[in-house]
Amino acid sequence: MTARTTRTWPIGLAAAVVLTAAAPALAAPPPAPPGSAKVVLRSTDLDTGAPLTGARFELWRETNDRGGLQSSGQGADERQGDVVCVTDAKGVCTVELLTGETYYALQVAVPAGYVWADEASTGFDLGGAAARDGLVVGIPNRRPDAAYTGWIRVRKKDAKTGSPLHGAVFELWKETNGTTGLTTGGVDADQRVRPGCATDADGTCEFDGLADGGYFLVEKDVPEGYVLPKSPVTGPYRLDAGIGRQLVLTVHNKRAEPIPLDRKGEDADGGAREDGRRARTARPGAPVE
Repeated sequence: MTARTTRTWPIGLAAAVVLTAAAPALAAPPPAPPGSAKVVLRSTDLDTGAPLTGARFELWRETNDRGGLQSSGQGADERQGDVVCVTDAKGVCTVELLTGETYYALQVAVPAGYVWADEASTGFDLGGAAARDGLVVGIPNRRPDAAYTGWIRVRKKDAKTGSPLHGAVFELWKETNGTTGLTTGGVDADQRVRPGCATDADGTCEFDGLADGGYFLVEKDVPEGYVLPKSPVTGPYRLDAGIGRQLVLTVHNKRAEPIPLDRKGEDADGGAREDGRRARTARPGAPVE
């Protein structure tokens, strides 16, 4: 097998990492020893969210301080033993890792009838919360004969001026679990179909190659000087032959407003204050075309 190196998406760690906290009811594995955590790798059909058996993964730890996984050559990251995690009939397998580190799940075999994901490896940070609740990492695969023509284009604009905004980051999730609203955590989560996209100089980013179905748009980060909306999730938006497979969404953000200074222009410690609040200052995205 020839190990592959993951591509790096220029959107920042918050959007690139697939990391979802497991719900308490899903804590089937016994508690991990102090300083370690149980990690559930969840293999699913990219479009339906159905569990996939037979996906095989190696676990690697980030050790060379370079972006993404390097699994071969001089200065490669560190493989975690010779263990290969293979998903069962429920589409999951479980490993135990030390906390406080960044890891990669490298897919080395795909389920029967499926092709490689766009990203060969999926990175995740294992923090203290994972030691308490466990962690579920979703890793999808797609059928080779599927033809997808749908796309969703996002336009980010200043709420006051209408000017395009560069550097806003979005994720796209597909409704797959049959429950109302977006579910991002646990083994019954909806399916995140793309690791994310950042708006360009024209204030746009695009998710293409989408199958029919309902989708949620999740705003993960905003340009400097702006604030996230109180409810950063919008949707579901429907793509199908009857109503169309192309959709343009416009999302506005307002600028952050500083807290008024006192008469001296200083706080109690003698330093200028900045507004650290994230109030509801943005209008959720809505279809415009």
